[in-house]
Amino acid sequence: MKNYKNYILGLIALVGTLQSCDQDAYLEEINPTGVSSSNYWKNLTESEENLTSVYGGLLNQYLWNIDNEALRSDLAFPRDRNNPINYGYEWHSQNFNNTISTHYFKSWNALYRVIWRANQVIEGLNGMDDQFKSQERWTHQMAEARFMRGLMHFYAHSNYNQGQIIIRDKVPSSLDEYSKPLSTSEEAITFFREDLKYAYDNLPNTQPQKTRVTKGTAATVLGKSYLYTEEYDLAIPLLKDVIEGPYGYSLLTGNDVNLLFTHAGDYNAESILEINYTDQHKRLVLTQDQWDEEAYTTRWARYTAPTNLGGGGTNYFVPTAWLGYAYSNEPINPNDSRNYVNGGNETKGVPLRCAQMIAVVNDTESSYYLSTPAYEKVSFSGTVFSYFKKLTNHDIAASEDETLETSWASGKNVIIYRLADVYLMLAECLIQKNDIDGGLKYINAIRDRWGLLLLGADDGSGSYDDITYTQESLMTHLMHTERPLEIGLEGFAERAIDLRRWGVTKQRFEELAASEYNLVTYSYTKADGTTGNGSLIQKGPTANTRLDLNKEFDDAAVNFIESLHAYLPLPTDEVLYNQEVN
Repeated sequence: MKNYKNYILGLIALVGTLQSCDQDAYLEEINPTGVSSSNYWKNLTESEENLTSVYGGLLNQYLWNIDNEALRSDLAFPRDRNNPINYGYEWHSQNFNNTISTHYFKSWNALYRVIWRANQVIEGLNGMDDQFKSQERWTHQMAEARFMRGLMHFYAHSNYNQGQIIIRDKVPSSLDEYSKPLSTSEEAITFFREDLKYAYDNLPNTQPQKTRVTKGTAATVLGKSYLYTEEYDLAIPLLKDVIEGPYGYSLLTGNDVNLLFTHAGDYNAESILEINYTDQHKRLVLTQDQWDEEAYTTRWARYTAPTNLGGGGTNYFVPTAWLGYAYSNEPINPNDSRNYVNGGNETKGVPLRCAQMIAVVNDTESSYYLSTPAYEKVSFSGTVFSYFKKLTNHDIAASEDETLETSWASGKNVIIYRLADVYLMLAECLIQKNDIDGGLKYINAIRDRWGLLLLGADDGSGSYDDITYTQESLMTHLMHTERPLEIGLEGFAERAIDLRRWGVTKQRFEELAASEYNLVTYSYTKADGTTGNGSLIQKGPTANTRLDLNKEFDDAAVNFIESLHAYLPLPTDEVLYNQEVN
């Protein structure tokens, strides 16, 4: 019991808003130095300050777990295929469990820390008198707090323990209230949807602060929750509302696509939920610990940058072979002038979507860490032949060491949801309703903005692939091309959840284990007749065992067991210390 009390008090200390000097007496008497929602909320300015702390919880890198969730899916590999990083390979090979990785506790705790803070705001707002409750500002604050509480429960339900999670609807004030039994999946869905519906009904269409959630954000998440449970008739109107409603969202098109995932493109018209990090206050940022999970910076740039430009660390990850090849070889629309060098007749080395999402040796037109082409600065050597761009500062710095004097701290914003995801979710709903033309409409809107060959019957222009799609074939394209290439590394465990809800995770790993790729190094011929400099991926078997890519998914295909790996298990700490779960 003593250890149990210490554990509870540790959680309270992490939350940072309740304190106790006497562990044994904490739960028996009121701590006069602590902050209590019953005596704290005097006005809406004070509640606003504490609502800000709820948003601050989203800065926690472990909450999003982008690195491990990418490795756990089919998107990422822990660097060198011949010598993978051990920690990352546990995730990639589906050899993880709730005892070998501290991330289980850290990610779970990060979710519930935001829930705890949101509950404090909710309780404080509910404790105000009618003078405040009648104000629109009170309603908006309540809607934001309930959205955050609902969002975190939605995430926990989507990724842990077959959806059987702990529902936290208030701040626990005793050991008995802390110990709560697992909910059923259905109970969790009912709970978080009530919060999300309240948010959708009461949030404003826009906010003066771009960092704050809106009615459009709530519609996106609520629609996603219905998609996850295959309730397409409920998801469709919400997703259409995001696209057509008064929220100011629009897809970036034309040359504006070059803004995506750059500093210049922060909070662009496509952004729905974006985590705001910063490199603008260097003195403040540089005094923070790189492992402070509520710092204004992240470590993901270091984990995805080339090693000679500040990349490295035990969480290092790069695109998988199939992903790098798919990006580089998407068929382009021959009628889009953006696909040609300087508007002439020479085709660019890679499609526009590839150039914006990843760095590869055959992209000779794009700037990468202020170098054009990238291979003049990056070796693309051996089996490390591509790099993710989304999380790096490649657009503003020559190295990750430059922006904040250390590659461990990056101020690059992280995109959680943007309009392209909503287009693809709506396309999926329509495909599942056997509305093939409707599905093609929203998929082609995404492809068209990237200058890619459109899907469907050719209209005589040569802009379409002239294929007649069925429900099955279009769904396959959506699952294994459009969604991973468009929104990889975005959302919350998006790709792992997608593969699981489609019921194809094991099959996908087996297909990839059976696929064959090889690398051409330092001797391939570029479009202009000169020789390339680095590793170029192509399909087919390899005779070079030193550059063998074809073992990437061998272990995952064997190790993946639906009941063990489709969801993450409850963290050991929750099992040990929650008396109602133990």
